[in-house]
Amino acid sequence: MPDVYRNWRAMLGISLILLGSGNWLVGRLNTEHYDEALRKVSSAAPDQAYRSFDELDDGAAAVLAPLTAEQRRVSYAAARMDFYHATFLTGYVLVLAGLLLTFLGFVGLIRNDARRAAARIEEQNSATRRIL
Repeated sequence: MPDVYRNWRAMLGISLILLGSGNWLVGRLNTEHYDEALRKVSSAAPDQAYRSFDELDDGAAAVLAPLTAEQRRVSYAAARMDFYHATFLTGYVLVLAGLLLTFLGFVGLIRNDARRAAARIEEQNSATRRIL
């Protein structure tokens, strides 16, 4: 175990896996939550985005008017969902990078261990040759 603690790749990889999995989980749960909230609101009100600018009920005033409280709430929910979606994707990337670094760290540990074992075997062989 001390070799693992001294290997910076393995420790950084494990840290990235832990950080990434937390981001991944939080992002996934909150994205689903806000997606469901947006689905409920969007199914209740018909979207008029298909209409051209001239066909709007109040003309330019409707487009340029400030958002209603409901529209503002939907806009904030969409922004939060986008933020948590970015958090989800960042967590996914961090977990993958952590897995790669951990793999490289453990490969390095195995190579060092094999090198030490080969050196011990060589020392034993040379000591045996001196005795004979």
